[in-house]
Amino acid sequence: MLELTKTYRTRVAAMKTPKQAVILAAGLGSRLAKTADDIKPLKLVGGVSLIQRNIEHLANFGIEEVVIVTGYHADVLEAQLRKDCRNIPVKLTFVFNADYKKSNGLSVLAAKPAIHGNFILTMADHIFDPEMLAHAVSIIPPKHGAILCVDYKLDEVFDMDDATKVLVCDGKVASIGKKITNYNAVDTGLFICTPTLFSALQEAADNSPISDCSLSEGIATLMKTGRMAVQDIGDLRWQDVDDDMMLHQAEHMVAELEAVSAIA
Repeated sequence: MLELTKTYRTRVAAMKTPKQAVILAAGLGSRLAKTADDIKPLKLVGGVSLIQRNIEHLANFGIEEVVIVTGYHADVLEAQLRKDCRNIPVKLTFVFNADYKKSNGLSVLAAKPAIHGNFILTMADHIFDPEMLAHAVSIIPPKHGAILCVDYKLDEVFDMDDATKVLVCDGKVASIGKKITNYNAVDTGLFICTPTLFSALQEAADNSPISDCSLSEGIATLMKTGRMAVQDIGDLRWQDVDDDMMLHQAEHMVAELEAVSAIA
């Protein structure tokens, strides 16, 4: 049997590691953006908007194109990001989700025409330790499946009531949802996906009486076939930013991460 050379294996792996990322930025974000003019993804943390911070890190770690799904205040968000990110070496592609008032799975589906291979998926309102994104970009997801980055440090989750809980068994998602009572990890909002995720979401939407689906429902569809794996983030940190208290917590986290980076 012909053994693949190291160079060839590296080239094949490079073709499968994600070069695109999808950031969901379509929702109203009314818990944090309290007026009609507020746009949640543009809220500043450490002097940089939530979404710009993620775009910068993804570009730094090899992502070549970021597909941003917009909805609420789409034109304003796009114009601001094109201005703020003009010096970041990454292609920005904007897609509009007309159903942005429905569940976030439809926002993921809106990105489908722009995606051409494996991709990173995350949210505009999440803050991550940069090492989390660096690691995610280097991972090849399972064939016809996806990987969810999970946090087992349950005692450190800032708002457990609002968190999406995950039951992990044998390295795979066994159950997921905000209301489940049997869980051992938390969804961090960072995924490494194959395009099969779109099929799973479409299946969930087709089975909905109102043609709606959440991202968690798409994950549950992959879960049933054993194709939804997990990646432990270990000691790394992240923060969902849904309200003023979470924004304050994110400010502290970013300050601490930047202080550690300055020392290193």
